[in-house]
Amino acid sequence: MTENAGTNPQQEPRDGSAEGQGGSFSFADKRRVDPTDGTVRPSGPAAGEQEQPEGAASADDASARSQGAEGVDPIDAEAAGLFAEAEQGETPGAASDARVAELEGRVAELQEELKRTQAEYVNSRRRIEASAQAGTETAVAGVLSSLIGVLDDVELGRQHGDIAEGTPFASIASKLEDALRAHGMERFGAEGEAFDPTIHEALMHEDSDEVEVAEIKTVLQPGYRMKERVLRPARVATRGPQ
Repeated sequence: MTENAGTNPQQEPRDGSAEGQGGSFSFADKRRVDPTDGTVRPSGPAAGEQEQPEGAASADDASARSQGAEGVDPIDAEAAGLFAEAEQGETPGAASDARVAELEGRVAELQEELKRTQAEYVNSRRRIEASAQAGTETAVAGVLSSLIGVLDDVELGRQHGDIAEGTPFASIASKLEDALRAHGMERFGAEGEAFDPTIHEALMHEDSDEVEVAEIKTVLQPGYRMKERVLRPARVATRGPQ
């Protein structure tokens, strides 16, 4: 057991606390923004702040030197701006709501622009596909038109008995016609059909009171078409009223 075990030893005063029981406590107001009017205080030692000895720069001095040429902390300047807005009746929440409304309006504009762009893309794609389809049909029609002369010779050979059924040449002719038919080519024009000037070409005409409308009397050359495209009109002789 040591002496004075029942008594508490006197504690040393801490930094910023009163020295002993009767010591006084003082502090320096280092706030950059004046809480009374919201203005930014000039840089330098605040009221009641003791100057530090030369060569003993503190962390606050280093922070003050890094604030820029004006000596004002950006955070303090922003706080002063918010304080001024509060005095004018504008709260940060109102400013935030206005910004949100502005962004929502911009989003709506971009969505409308996106819809217009998508519609233009769809229309452009349809036009391109239609143009490609028309180009393909035109190319096929050109090939089929070049074979019409061959088909005329085949038809004349059949009419004159040069292509008899069961012969190898008749089989080849049938296969050729089937291949062309697969691409949409078909022959039209027959005796007794009503004359249609859009698909028939009348080379001769005979007046007759036996029919009420003009009709085909003789097919001189059959016509050919691919789907709805007329490759060659049928050349015919017609008869009908005057």
